[in-house]
Amino acid sequence: MDGFCLQSPNLCTKIIRIAKRDMMQKSCPKISLRFVFAIVSIPIILACSLANTSTLQTPPTLSAATETPSGIPFFASPIRLIIPSGLAISASTDTIDVVTDQTGTSWDVAPAHLQITLHSYLLESSFHVPQIFVYPAQDYAVVNQKAAESIKRLKGILASPNAQYTDDVLPYIPFINAGQVFAAQEKILQFNGGSGLRIVTQYASDVSPINNGGLFYHFEGLTNDGKYYIVAILPTNLPFLPVDNNPNSPVPSSGIAFPHNNASGSDFENYFKQVTNRITSTASDQFNPPMNALDALIQSISIQAQ
Repeated sequence: MDGFCLQSPNLCTKIIRIAKRDMMQKSCPKISLRFVFAIVSIPIILACSLANTSTLQTPPTLSAATETPSGIPFFASPIRLIIPSGLAISASTDTIDVVTDQTGTSWDVAPAHLQITLHSYLLESSFHVPQIFVYPAQDYAVVNQKAAESIKRLKGILASPNAQYTDDVLPYIPFINAGQVFAAQEKILQFNGGSGLRIVTQYASDVSPINNGGLFYHFEGLTNDGKYYIVAILPTNLPFLPVDNNPNSPVPSSGIAFPHNNASGSDFENYFKQVTNRITSTASDQFNPPMNALDALIQSISIQAQ
């Protein structure tokens, strides 16, 4: 079914297998972006000069730009963007040194790269921090197998934008050690000098409801020259979803109930299909923040030639 992305035919078996794997890898308790749903994922950052891979982490640099009618301009080499009015009031950048398999977990291995964090974001009640990452694409693919696969899938989608978005072709976030539970609202977006795919999704390592704590807008893009790989994680909410992943949390009257523990595998499959279809058919202005504001942020991106 279009928009429905599960990593095996049997959802319960797939997620339980991921959970067992995570326990074996001793992942840490969940907190926001870097520890999503009991998954360790320590984003790592590129110095503004990507050639200098020995740069240590530097303090955040706040955007001091004045808001314009279209939003707040932001620049951190090599990226420029405009934060749409009302989405956030500022942004900061961090630079972090290379992570190897000797200094981090396998999914955290990456070359130095850039991280942008949005501050006073419109939505604060989320496990995720609103962030955009800019990686040197070729270097990332060389050192991280998951990144190489995701970039390969992204290139395939951009080369055949009318193809069906199935689980075996969708890109995924390399630094989150969990399964992508579903994908909805798929759309190709263009930015100045590149393009990519945006979806609405949730990652998990257990069988739990699709919820506002875990829901986020996800974008993966490549510059036309293949030099930079962009990953965006931007929290969003919907009025018909529960607040968190607790199966006992109240479901809004307009929502879809999560199956009880004694439900069959097909009951869980049907639940995820129904919620995914509901999210896919939801209008942009029903999301918080609205999808068109998040799209505008991504489409404002411009990558400066180095």
